[in-house]
Amino acid sequence: MRYFSLFTGIGGLDYGLNGELVGWSEIKKGSIKVFGKKVKAENYGDIKKMNYRELPDFDMLLGGFPCQSFSLVGTRKGFEDKKGQMIFDIYNLLKEKKPDYFVLENVKGILSHDNGKTYLNVHKLLKYAGYCVRVLLLNSCWFGSAQSRERVFFIGSRNYFDEKEVVKVDNSKRFRDIRDNDESNYKFIKLTDRVWNKINQKRKFNFELVGGYDRVGTLTTQYGCGEKLVQEGDEWRILTVKECERLQGFPESWTEGVSDNQRYWMLGNAVNCNVSDYLFNDYLKGLWY
Repeated sequence: MRYFSLFTGIGGLDYGLNGELVGWSEIKKGSIKVFGKKVKAENYGDIKKMNYRELPDFDMLLGGFPCQSFSLVGTRKGFEDKKGQMIFDIYNLLKEKKPDYFVLENVKGILSHDNGKTYLNVHKLLKYAGYCVRVLLLNSCWFGSAQSRERVFFIGSRNYFDEKEVVKVDNSKRFRDIRDNDESNYKFIKLTDRVWNKINQKRKFNFELVGGYDRVGTLTTQYGCGEKLVQEGDEWRILTVKECERLQGFPESWTEGVSDNQRYWMLGNAVNCNVSDYLFNDYLKGLWY
């Protein structure tokens, strides 16, 4: 299976696909440095500057297209935002290269944005590109992750294919299963009055307090992958990079080579590898190939 990867990041969506990467598209310097060390294929850069006819042929297109325009915690400008308009670049690429399949990922908020009109327009656009389109809502905690992270996947084939029931493979994992016990990695926070109020849930936006038997909420691109705190005796710390890599299903040290600030951002932005593994090695097997 030859595939091309759009908005690749650090390769979360690619992770589960055992295929031949013939090209990828990423513009973030940190992500390029991390993923570029792991592959030999060429990075074609900004999708808006590509000459589609110069790209190699491929069987499948992958892409976690920009989600900030549709996120429940973002500005929700949708198609008014330049990032929201990149779905039209994907449409143009599909029309030009005509791969057999595509898998596109976005946030859950795309389903409700503009009272559902955005989702319907994206669905129609992909159908007009010449594909049978199905839509899945997958949560990483169903597939062996200790993180609850819901994402929408648009999957398309140039041939008709049936719907298939999603199977929850392993929803047992909790924070204790991925906890980083290396204290040298801990980053403790200063316990100001404001911080104590957020710990005690007294402000409008409070910290998520993570215990051993908890699932961790969705990681974000903030430092520490969101305002999540773990108690260590009388002190409180943010999640370590190693914990965030584990929560996203990446091998340890996957993001080494850049600053911690960049590593947290990339991990919060990534597609969960457990979900990718399930999608390509379970759900689509027998359905597409």
